Amino acid sequence: MTKIDTIPASVMSIAVKLLQEYIPELTADGLRTAISQHYNDDGQSPPIQKGLTRQECANILGVSITTINRYIKNRKLEAVNISPRLVRINPNSIHELLNRGIPQEEVLIPPCLGKRRVNR
Repeated sequence: MTKIDTIPASVMSIAVKLLQEYIPELTADGLRTAISQHYNDDGQSPPIQKGLTRQECANILGVSITTINRYIKNRKLEAVNISPRLVRINPNSIHELLNRGIPQEEVLIPPCLGKRRVNR
């Protein structure tokens, strides 16, 4: 018997009533089936996530693709090379990067192209 089978009928009935506003054809059996298909036998949600492209990752982080490539090279982001041009980045590594940040000494500041004098 799994955790899903232990959900009381009254709880399932209330959940169905709440969700029927958004999914009118939903039944208690349908909800139970959907929940059991979503979870593994041990009650855990499947860990499979879609890998992100370099462009998607750059958009999320607000940086360039060159920066994403540097983060991959420096192992700041976990990536899988499917082919030489096809790279997928683990979404969890993006969350980790956002949570811990980039150390200040690793932040690249472009060299100044020239200083302007301000006439007073």
